Amino acid sequence: MITKLADSSRALNATATGPQAKSSPDDKLREVAALYEKHFLGEIVKAMRTTVPDGGFIKTNQAEKIFREKLDQEYVEHWGDRGGIGLQDLIYDQLIEKYGVQMGLKVPDSKPRGPLPLNEKSNFSGRLSPLPQSGGITARFEKLSNPSEEIISQKSLTFLQAPWSGNLLNKISLDETENLIEIDHGDRLKSQFVYRGPPSYLQRGSQILPGQNIAALSPDSKGFFWNLINKK
Repeated sequence: MITKLADSSRALNATATGPQAKSSPDDKLREVAALYEKHFLGEIVKAMRTTVPDGGFIKTNQAEKIFREKLDQEYVEHWGDRGGIGLQDLIYDQLIEKYGVQMGLKVPDSKPRGPLPLNEKSNFSGRLSPLPQSGGITARFEKLSNPSEEIISQKSLTFLQAPWSGNLLNKISLDETENLIEIDHGDRLKSQFVYRGPPSYLQRGSQILPGQNIAALSPDSKGFFWNLINKK
């Protein structure tokens, strides 16, 4: 059994690193998952055998024990080939989770890049609240009351950034100083930004990249809102 585990590990490593594989990466992962399940089934059968004592007047000799072990292995092989107990699928899912991106079988998770620069110290603090009617959340970012940071912010602009890629759905002037931006991210996900500052330079329908500047806050702005809405 230890040999089987070693063989499955070598098969997985060869899939992840080998430039020329006869089978597809997905097939290799399923093969490894099947090997692990058959190993588990073999251990179950072995444990079940230990619960049945040898009976009768004639004791089981070594040849019969070897034959019985080989027969049990055949049972396990056929059991696994006919679907097993579902353990193969669980192992496969775990392998995909761990090696899927590396092997090109899974799209990397898209993490938000914004709405403030991640490579700079922000002088804003955010608070989250649910949006029951829209099925989303709102984040209210408020400027910290550190005098030194206040002086710095007066000398340089703070830009809002797009958290994900998408396209500009709308931009609305709410009053003389406050504006709203809507971005469609796809997959029924939409962002709304309400901020104090000049209107966005972007035009409706513009394609937006993750981390792209979408608007500038006024130096005297005390905060802004980011509503993340799951469109139904």
